Amino acid sequence: MKILFFDSLNDYWLNKLSELKNEFQDTDFIKVDDQIQKIQLLKDADAVVCGRITEEQLENAPSLKAIFVPFTGIDSFPVEYIHRKNILISNTHANSKYVAEHAVTLALSVMGRVVEFHEDLYNGKWNLFQLTQSNYWTTIQGKTCSILGYGEIGMYIAWMLKGYDCKIVAYKKHVTPEVPYADYVTGDLIDALNRGNIIFLCLPLSVETKNIISKEVLMKMKGKYLVNIGRGALVDEEGLYTSLKDGILAGAGLDVWYNYPGRKNPEPVLPSNYPIHELRNVVMSPHKSGLTRESIDGMTDDVVENIKTFIKTGTPRNLIKELY
Repeated sequence: MKILFFDSLNDYWLNKLSELKNEFQDTDFIKVDDQIQKIQLLKDADAVVCGRITEEQLENAPSLKAIFVPFTGIDSFPVEYIHRKNILISNTHANSKYVAEHAVTLALSVMGRVVEFHEDLYNGKWNLFQLTQSNYWTTIQGKTCSILGYGEIGMYIAWMLKGYDCKIVAYKKHVTPEVPYADYVTGDLIDALNRGNIIFLCLPLSVETKNIISKEVLMKMKGKYLVNIGRGALVDEEGLYTSLKDGILAGAGLDVWYNYPGRKNPEPVLPSNYPIHELRNVVMSPHKSGLTRESIDGMTDDVVENIKTFIKTGTPRNLIKELY
């Protein structure tokens, strides 16, 4: 059996790779950096660990049985093609509780106006004695939080919010009667949005979910807060800017965006085609919600266990559920 590793590996990964080689001495584990070499080695590879792969590469991989994604999102993969070719694809949710923690942090930051007050003080401006409503911050305690996408991340968010006595609305594609930490469960998007003071977006990006929060929907979200740790394209970009600028949305905490720099591009890149970065009711994060030492090591451990299970049984442990 031959398993390829396409992405750069940190020291923790390299130690785990050594452990795999010692445990499974009949399996070839090959780290590949060169693009031409990737194409050549894929011709007889059984599996690959990668954060991205193209249809063209997969067309030259007739023996490929499994793809191991070292994180959660798979929107950069040709999923339908992979499914048609009967290639198994697995990911990891080991970063879920850290992404959830960051989502709650974004909510607390934008509602607490932490960045706004920090910037004012940096310029010597105090709001201490101006006891008007325009200078209040907003507590999260006792609020109703609608969580769109109630998988592992969504459930961790709900668990954390229970400490603030929040009411939890869970929006799920498939509604079930018993849902952990949820006070109310619905499959109706508008119902979920209407009930929530704070909307957490944890959905994966797909044809069904792209622009699920449309401009029309945003214009009806008066006084609500939006936290997006799913994907930028879940929300209409122009509608997001307009609703924030015009004070329809009370605020937003955003970790995912519309523009990203290239991996080898040193030039600054603004995250949106609209000047969202200029708005004071926005807290921004550069897609870092899952980036802690514990998270990265945990995802590595999880992928290693996926690989071990695949070698022993022919099936990875964490298959993407919606595909199989």
